Amino acid sequence: MITRRSLLAAAGLTLLTGCSSSTKDPNGPLKFWSSLRGTNTVVDAWNAKNPREPVVLETVTSGFAGGNAKLSNAARAGNAPDVVSMADADLPMFALDGVATDMTDLVSAQLRAELGEVAWSGATFGGRVYGVPLDLPPLLMLYREDILREHGVDVPTTWDEFREAARALKARNIYLTAFHPNGYNLFAAHVMQTGGRWFGVDGDSWVVNFTDAGSLKAAEYWQGLLDEQLLFLAPGSSQEWLAALAEGRVASHLVSTWGVAALASSVPGGAGKWRIAAAPQWDLAKPSIGRDGASLHVITAESVKKERAMRFIEWMSTSPEAITARLSSGRSSLLPAAPKLWDAAAKQFKTTFYGGQDLYGLAAKQYELQHGGWMWGPRMQSTATSIHHGLARIPYGTTIAQALRDAEAETLPDMRSLGLSVRRS
Repeated sequence: MITRRSLLAAAGLTLLTGCSSSTKDPNGPLKFWSSLRGTNTVVDAWNAKNPREPVVLETVTSGFAGGNAKLSNAARAGNAPDVVSMADADLPMFALDGVATDMTDLVSAQLRAELGEVAWSGATFGGRVYGVPLDLPPLLMLYREDILREHGVDVPTTWDEFREAARALKARNIYLTAFHPNGYNLFAAHVMQTGGRWFGVDGDSWVVNFTDAGSLKAAEYWQGLLDEQLLFLAPGSSQEWLAALAEGRVASHLVSTWGVAALASSVPGGAGKWRIAAAPQWDLAKPSIGRDGASLHVITAESVKKERAMRFIEWMSTSPEAITARLSSGRSSLLPAAPKLWDAAAKQFKTTFYGGQDLYGLAAKQYELQHGGWMWGPRMQSTATSIHHGLARIPYGTTIAQALRDAEAETLPDMRSLGLSVRRS
């Protein structure tokens, strides 16, 4: 089993934090950084209930958009916050660098039971817990019900049906969905569904394979759609893509539950026209689903308020008050990792944009189809950048499979440069 200690020793790395913790005020407010939607209302609710343990929120950009660099720089300077929200893909990096503290002994048996094994698999590194899961968001298909109905296209339940639906709509100059060259996390969700694995461990060594059977299955499927020109090729969150959604030139969006509210705020003119469905399956008799990013909370190593921080984090992940406050903002559609919160979430989420559909009833069924076993690499920002560079060359003849091979070829020496033991599986 890979452990943080063995990898740090192998890499000759030193901890980024700890040099100035003694100067921190143990009685001061918790300093909390987050980029997640609706966090301000969550903090307001906590502070109203816990005036003696106040939390001060700083809204930051997401990890790849600058949040990761900000946290690393703050840790080096001894100015890291007590608590940080983080994508599960970023956790190994901050665990290895010593920014995220080992929270194993702070996790109660009750908390561990409430969140479940699959959720914890994304918060555990080297057999130790470095974060507390907030959500576990299965991939969904958001679609324009009016467009599919007008053209006699059924909502696809399998990827074969998805291809046929894409062909039918393209014949009418409409794309069923888009392919995002900057969407490594969405493509990873497709790989998860096939059972593929990019990273793993063997003893004290990393093993890497971006072109295993599952990865190639996903790559070949989406490459086939691209070769038939069935996909709208544009970066995710780009104005080009958002305009195509708003104008009805793209009829669906594959995204995890967190993206349901994001879409509603991005194309408000589509209110009442959009619906939510389960993402297609490869085999309906053997259903499985991936996830397009999950969020968790970590305590930094330099915090001197770890027990207070843990009380706050546990409340965010398990309290009906917390999920109600988050969704009351109207900006979040997070599916809690704790199933006991689903009813509270369903009551709070505003369903008007999606024609009154019960998002949480549908998402709960998909939640059960997620599996553990997926592991992110130690420098996912660098790996993702390599994948994105390759996918950006698709218009010039690069294939998805080639982009994965090139990214793997760049990731292996990058990991070795850290002093890590790594081999291709």
